[in-house]
Amino acid sequence: MILYNVSLIIEDSDHDMLLDWLKSTLRQNRYEAKFLKMLDSPHDGSTYCIQIVAQNEDMINSFQLEILQQLQEQIAIRHKDKAFIFDSRMQYLTLD
Repeated sequence: MILYNVSLIIEDSDHDMLLDWLKSTLRQNRYEAKFLKMLDSPHDGSTYCIQIVAQNEDMINSFQLEILQQLQEQIAIRHKDKAFIFDSRMQYLTLD
């Protein structure tokens, strides 16, 4: 299993509008996405994370096409230079 994480850093001036759009989008998707706020971010503004547990890369690719692409477009059109995203994949390991 893979933990797929998308981190979103939003400047305070665009925070409320983008956060409202993001919550609405996440409520309507088919993924069991977790939505978190980073409490001790080293960045200005606010930092959020969207996380899904994926069984395989195909699920991540689908999430990227259905959700991440919309988020990238929203930022490019309405929040240029006010928000930044990056993603990461983490593999679950056993302690054996």
